[in-house]
Amino acid sequence: MSWARRLAHLGLGLFWLGCMTETPAPELSARLSAPGWEVPPAGIPSVLVLASVAGLTPEAHRPGGPMPTLSALAEAGVAAEHVDVVMPESVYPVHATWVSGRRPRDHGILGDRLIGERGLRRSRPWHASHARTRTLWEGLEGKVLALDWPSTQGAPLAAVLPDVQPTRRDETWLSAIADSTTPWLLALATSAPPAVAKAGPERDRFLVEAACTALASSARPRFLLMRLRGPEQPLLEHGPHAADLAFAQVDEALTRLLACLETGPGLLDSAVVVVGDRALRPVHTAVRPNRALAHAGLAKEGEWQALVRSNGGSAFVYAKNPKSALQARTVLTEEADATGAFRVVSAEEMIANAADPEAWFGLEASPGFVFLDGARGPLVAPSSQRGAAGYFAPATNSPAFVAWGRGVRGGIVAPSLHQLDVAPTLAHLLDTELPDAEGRGLIGLLRVPGSVAAPPPEEESMDARQ
Repeated sequence: MSWARRLAHLGLGLFWLGCMTETPAPELSARLSAPGWEVPPAGIPSVLVLASVAGLTPEAHRPGGPMPTLSALAEAGVAAEHVDVVMPESVYPVHATWVSGRRPRDHGILGDRLIGERGLRRSRPWHASHARTRTLWEGLEGKVLALDWPSTQGAPLAAVLPDVQPTRRDETWLSAIADSTTPWLLALATSAPPAVAKAGPERDRFLVEAACTALASSARPRFLLMRLRGPEQPLLEHGPHAADLAFAQVDEALTRLLACLETGPGLLDSAVVVVGDRALRPVHTAVRPNRALAHAGLAKEGEWQALVRSNGGSAFVYAKNPKSALQARTVLTEEADATGAFRVVSAEEMIANAADPEAWFGLEASPGFVFLDGARGPLVAPSSQRGAAGYFAPATNSPAFVAWGRGVRGGIVAPSLHQLDVAPTLAHLLDTELPDAEGRGLIGLLRVPGSVAAPPPEEESMDARQ
């Protein structure tokens, strides 16, 4: 039965009744970590889930922390102690790297906002056409479900609920997603509580229930992409150490997802990879470099000769011509020297960090400072935002990476891996190719055909019979 027919059969009212009454299996995390519990077999999983969690770092899934289920998955599967990040370490570039294995300068999604003739646009790189490289879902047409995953609008997927948001005052979330959301998902969104329209725990629960509906269908996806943003607002508003409740809510959502995998394709026949999109650092002061450019006549309302696009702790500077670029550098260098709030990053350093090749130069905020895109207000002012990522200088903390399930080795600690390595490693689990990936396929983390940790064919076939 197709997803659409299944929904019609069950009824949307029953769907939301299930959302309100269903609770995560309370014993699941204990089972995962119990001695002697069955270990997922080697081989290719029938379903692979890639879930990103806003601001997730390894500290959140330490034993005794707010995420016992994810902690159990990390203990029983693979967990990275440190993850190296691409430049810029911001939402849209990072998500595109996870599914391509390429740096932003190569896959084409270079920031969280688009630049137009009139300046920075309200829209984000929502459409899949902004990416210019091969992704993991190519070759898996008809078997991929994307839920709030960035840059999937218009992608050739079996089902998609894009991360599109309203850009006009008279626009709602439902009207913004209507033309690009798969009908059965749009029907679920239409029947959902109003709070689902905004990023938060209600949206996360909705996405998990949508995934559960798909996993219960005979047409279930082989690759499921999901973005969980519940911790995002608490982290931005209160800082990187103030989101335990939000991470606990994400853990409940992940537990619910595992329960649906267990009753659907089978938990031991599935694999789950959970990644943090960025590691935030505490900030207290905001910097508006576009204010300085506007004062110098380089950026006006609806017109610009030079422009700064923020990545949080870093920013890239664009210009229409060399003269404007030189003027912008002079203005921003003077402000950097006068305030001590940031430094100018040379084109050579930008190239060394594989930053946006279209930018003339860059900026890096001082510790505790964050860039804003706006040109109104003072150049330097107290920040309402308490957390930021995206700096050039490496952080002491890093985003998280946890993997567990069929085809994943158990009890492995990866001292370090790169965000570039995620896509080619997942390609092994999907039994597909990603020839353009710059990252490494970390076969040492896996038990799939061709890996040393995989059993010989006779042993694998015996595992399958058992």
